[in-house]
Order: sequence, then structure tokens, then C-alpha cells
Amino acid sequence: MLWAVLGPVAYLLLFVVVFSHVTTFAVGNLPYPLYAFVGILCWSFFASTLGNGGQALLSNKALLAKTQFPRECFPLETMLVNALNTLLSWIPLALLFIIFGRMPALQTVWVPLFILIELVFAAGVALAVSSVIIQMRDLMQMLPLITSLGLFATPVIWPYSRIPTNFHISGGHHVAAVKLPARLPGHYHVIAAHWVGGFTINLQMVYGFFNPLGPVIQGARATMLLGHSPNWDLTGIAGLGALLYLMFGYRIFKRLEVNFADIA
Repeated sequence: MLWAVLGPVAYLLLFVVVFSHVTTFAVGNLPYPLYAFVGILCWSFFASTLGNGGQALLSNKALLAKTQFPRECFPLETMLVNALNTLLSWIPLALLFIIFGRMPALQTVWVPLFILIELVFAAGVALAVSSVIIQMRDLMQMLPLITSLGLFATPVIWPYSRIPTNFHISGGHHVAAVKLPARLPGHYHVIAAHWVGGFTINLQMVYGFFNPLGPVIQGARATMLLGHSPNWDLTGIAGLGALLYLMFGYRIFKRLEVNFADIA
């Protein structure tokens, strides 16, 4: 039980020391440890599922050739064990609420929905990765790198709002929003500007589709800490992305399953 709690708490201490005073990661009036720990819990579950679930078939290769049963039990069993460990890690989260004198908002009732989306997403990734790694075992060396880089590419320590909703692609024209007179006559300093017309894209939706973990973390923070209702657009696109990951992950797994016993 202690090991299950120690990992997320160690991440939290590191982030508090390094990032709590960085204005780039400003999180409003929320205590940064509480804000960060919600993201850490979501990320820790996915990272451990990817790391342990990706190697689940290799770790149980002695059973692959001896018994007949659904092979997907190995990565899914690993995922469920990690889910139990993550559940134990919610104990420090409860302590943080007490330390900072806060209570989870009523909208916390939506958190199980985000947990379900993450479970579906993690299951799809674990099935695909475990079936590929047993075929090409050198790829196992990539798992620590993926989890290390993914920690910073996912809104664990930074707010999801940093991703623009209207990212200009092409066309239109640039309009200055505010101009201040410069020292030279006839010159101005442009304080803010925006694009009018042209083609724009909502990068939050695109990101949420390819990485459902982003909207999951954002939704858990918004509902539990801020008392906001879920952003149904982001939640829907994350759920759709997670379902596609599960479908393709399961399809890849079943496609490669016929060779498991021979190459294990």
C-alpha cells in the first residue's frame, strides 16, 4: 500500500518545489499542490498501465503456450491492479483537501465519467502496445521515454487552457486590437492583435481526440476543484477518441494473437 502512494506523492513534491512559483503555470486561486495532484493521479494510472500492461504478455510468456484462455486478460489484469493502486493514492488527495481547508465540489459526481473514459483509453493502448511489443521486443525500451515525455505533453503540471481554441491556419487578415502611441510621431505599439476571417481550428478539440487524457484531467479539475459542470464538447470528443483507441487496440491485439504462443 505504501508503494502505491509513494510514487504520486514524490511527483507532487517535485512539482511543488519546481513549478509552484512559475507564473506561466498560474492556476488562479487554487492551491498548486491540490491542482497538480489531481493531474498526477490521472497520469500515474495511465503511465503505470502503459509501462506494466505493455510488458504483460512478456511477463507471463510461460503461460501463453500452456493454457488456453483469453490472452487479453494479461494487460487488462495489470490495468485493474494499477486502478487499485491509484484508488489508494486518493488518500493523500483527501489529506490535501483537509490541509488547505477545502471540500470537493458537488460536481465531483461527474468524476466517475472521466475515470471511465480514462479506463477505456488505457485499455485500448495497453492491448495494442502489449501485442506489438511481444512481436518487436526492442520497442520495450521506448516505454520509459514515452512516459517521461508524455508527462510534459499532457496537462499534468500546466492548465489545459494553454491550448488555443481558435488557432489560425491560413487566410484572413491580422487586426490590431489595441494601439498605444510610441515616442516617435506616427508610430504605435501593438498590444494585442487577432485574426479576422480565414481558416481556424480548435486545437483543444483536436488534442482531446488524440489524447483523451487531457480533457479527463481538465474535467476532473474543473468539476472537483472549481465546481464547474463538464465541458460536454471536450468530454464527448475525449470519449469518442477513447472508444476508437479501444476498438483499434483490440483489433490489433486479436490480429497478432495467433503468434503469441510461438514467439513468446
